[in-house]
Amino acid sequence: MTTIQIDEETKRRLLEISGLLQIQLKKNITFNETIKYLIDNLEGQKGLQDLIPLFGFLKAENQEARRLLTELRTKEEERLGRLTGKSRS
Repeated sequence: MTTIQIDEETKRRLLEISGLLQIQLKKNITFNETIKYLIDNLEGQKGLQDLIPLFGFLKAENQEARRLLTELRTKEEERLGRLTGKSRS
């Protein structure tokens, strides 16, 4: 185990995220599990973030790909909104 130092605001936000995870998973969550979740979530978004700049380059005739990317982005924003308790419009 390692001790890390965080300021009060970061601690408060980490507690909020832990609480949301506890509600969602219906089990007690440690700070370690919360941090792992945040890291895994960030790493999982890297692939999506690489695709977003290409979104505008899709040709008009490829409407299915455009629709799928739009749907994927909307679902991800909704999921992030539920996790943080904020609307991401």
